[in-house]
Amino acid sequence: MTKYPMVRISGSLLISTLIFQLGCASRMSMRSQKGTQSQAAAPTAASSTATATTVATVQQPATPATTPVAQKTSTTVTGAVTTPTTTPTTTPPTTAAAPVVTPVVTTNNNDDDEPVTDTITHFKIEEDDKEAPTQATELEAIPVEINPLVEKWITYFQTKGRNHMERYLARSTRYEKLMKKVLRDNGLPEDLFYVALIESGFASHATSHAAAVGYWQFIRGTGRRYGLEINRFIDERRDPVLATQAAADYFKGLYSLFGSWYLAMASYNVGENRVKREVMKNSTRDFWELVRKRRLPRETMNYVPKFIAAKLIAKYPDKYGFEGIDYMPPIEFETITVKESLNLRVMAEKLNIPYEDFKAFNPKYRGEIAPAKNGALDLRLPVGMTEQGLQAAATSVVDKVEYVADAGETRVYRIRRGDTLGGIARRFRTNIAYLRELNDLTRRTRLRIGRRIYVPDRTPLKDRRDQAAVAARRIRQVPLNQVTGGEVIEKGARYYIVQSGDSLYSIAQKYNTSIGQLKRMNRLRKGRLIRIGLKLRVPGEVSDERETSQRKGTSKLVHKKTYQVAKRTASKRHQKKKYHVVKRGESLLQIAQKYDISLSQLKRKNKIKDAEKIMAGVKLVIR
Repeated sequence: MTKYPMVRISGSLLISTLIFQLGCASRMSMRSQKGTQSQAAAPTAASSTATATTVATVQQPATPATTPVAQKTSTTVTGAVTTPTTTPTTTPPTTAAAPVVTPVVTTNNNDDDEPVTDTITHFKIEEDDKEAPTQATELEAIPVEINPLVEKWITYFQTKGRNHMERYLARSTRYEKLMKKVLRDNGLPEDLFYVALIESGFASHATSHAAAVGYWQFIRGTGRRYGLEINRFIDERRDPVLATQAAADYFKGLYSLFGSWYLAMASYNVGENRVKREVMKNSTRDFWELVRKRRLPRETMNYVPKFIAAKLIAKYPDKYGFEGIDYMPPIEFETITVKESLNLRVMAEKLNIPYEDFKAFNPKYRGEIAPAKNGALDLRLPVGMTEQGLQAAATSVVDKVEYVADAGETRVYRIRRGDTLGGIARRFRTNIAYLRELNDLTRRTRLRIGRRIYVPDRTPLKDRRDQAAVAARRIRQVPLNQVTGGEVIEKGARYYIVQSGDSLYSIAQKYNTSIGQLKRMNRLRKGRLIRIGLKLRVPGEVSDERETSQRKGTSKLVHKKTYQVAKRTASKRHQKKKYHVVKRGESLLQIAQKYDISLSQLKRKNKIKDAEKIMAGVKLVIR
């Protein structure tokens, strides 16, 4: 007999469960009544007896008798060996309905579920390996059935989808131990881990066309129903622990509703209400029967076969031709708790950790600022860095919590007349769902002309490096007194030239001021990103005597360097403007020899493919 754990189900799912069970019982009652009336030959007394029997059946459904019909051969996977097994197939009589599964549930007193709590404060592989064998799975294992649909998906992953599968497999080992521990602690089969593989490929920022986000692809409403916090600063759908805990709660409710893992996974994909309707209409809890009758959407009919195929390949990669995968090391971390909001970029610099690696430990924070909630902020750190983390956190506190987008990932775009989210998404090679999530826009939000939103920064990395180099040259050629650290004195005011790695917070800390004061002094609007080479005014006036003395000491040197730069620039400009007008009878080779340059260089400068087709009167660029 299946052992059902205590399940935390939201109020809406509990109501759906009760309605579903009553619907199944009602259908069984109607069919039983029709069968009784068709076989009745006795007078009214016998009929009333049959009716009384029917009512009793509704209150206490009996196990229907079965009649063996035929032997059905199926394929069962045990370990790495595939063995055919023969199981008897039974057909219930016409008066019986699908078996009713009665869940044991506990609900909250209020309508909203409690927030998901992070029960894993530290995670080490050695401790998990010792703990895993002692944990027992409460719910029955997920069956594996190989059929043509499953074989089709195995073939797809081996051919057309091979690159995707190799990338997913490489990332899977980073989260496998962690996510399986969460599932195991909830009494669920560990194989549900492979649902995340086909949902997101273990990418925390994965976003679907339906605005589903994170490892387990929760839409906003379902995520909040299961306690995930989603706002401008935090999106817990991107957290591997919290999102897995929410998925575990959801799967326990779905399995308690249907009593079938295949139907539970189908409901996870399309929604439990759609699956309930089809189960009641067709009086079957056999997922493959619903697929055979084409009663589910195409994506849902392929969802379970895709899961089985991905699970088999992930468990036995060599068997299915996936050798030599460069697997990522498992994630291990420790957690510290502080009382104030922090700037994650500044903290990463203090810890001497790349910012991207630090954010990978804490992916739920959408930008650089991690806000404290109720006087507490939890942060994950690499193992062994607890003390350094507490020290770095003490010097990374922010005075004001405001959203700061990750530099290099996004840029600010100003809405123009005629713009739509669809058009902006196409322009920046993204989708509407991602833009809505990035800017916290609802479906009812209207775009106003002049509003600034965040969009993906599609500038090529090469161009970004070129822009940084140009900005650096501008800093070096400032024709004024330059003080150490990128500081410039100009007309009695102090300015700071933004350098690589700077942020408004770090500049504000350096000059003992606030981000808001810097924005007011430089008229920076909300959401604007600072770029390398930008000149920002900073607090602190400079006396005329200091400025005069500095000018006397360095003005000659500065003006001399500026003159030399200008002279070289003018010389280069003069050289670039040298041309030659082709005369009758001249060839490219003669022109190249005349100006002491190579023929290939001359052709390249003028984009000439055929040297013999040069015509008289054409102006050629020489330098």
